[in-house]
Amino acid sequence: MTRVSKLAVVVSSLAFLPLPAKGASPQQVKWEGLSIVVGQTVSIAMPGGAVIKGKATGVESDALVVQVTKTADPQAYPRGPLRVPRATLRTLEMQTKGTKFRVIGTVLGAVAGFGGGLAAALGIQGGIFGNRNQGAALGALVAITAGGTIAGYAAGNAADRRSTTIEILP
Repeated sequence: MTRVSKLAVVVSSLAFLPLPAKGASPQQVKWEGLSIVVGQTVSIAMPGGAVIKGKATGVESDALVVQVTKTADPQAYPRGPLRVPRATLRTLEMQTKGTKFRVIGTVLGAVAGFGGGLAAALGIQGGIFGNRNQGAALGALVAITAGGTIAGYAAGNAADRRSTTIEILP
């Protein structure tokens, strides 16, 4: 393995390293301020232990309205609109998504993939500029560059997901 291809392997593997999690304390909100979750994806532990997940569509004086997309107990909490009573709701998880790490991951993945692809293409007998195996060399360059870009996007996408615990004050 050449020095360039070793470097490409190391750089491209960096995209798969997990980022350290931030230990944030719960955000405390009064019922009147719960409108911050409207339009966001929420997970709620319901009485009896079932967990529902869906998009919060509204806050009423006596309930949070959620469009349920995933449920641990379809009999008690079927998919569709559900009113979660104010009296039973103490905490919930709100998921949001940024864009910064997807952009960074995609760029780094493309650069690492191009470096690895270039090293592979140069290592193929005849290389990119030779008459023999030129198609194979170009194919390797394109495939490895695309793979690195996709891996970088996937790693960035995972890093962009945020979860906030919301504690509802009495």
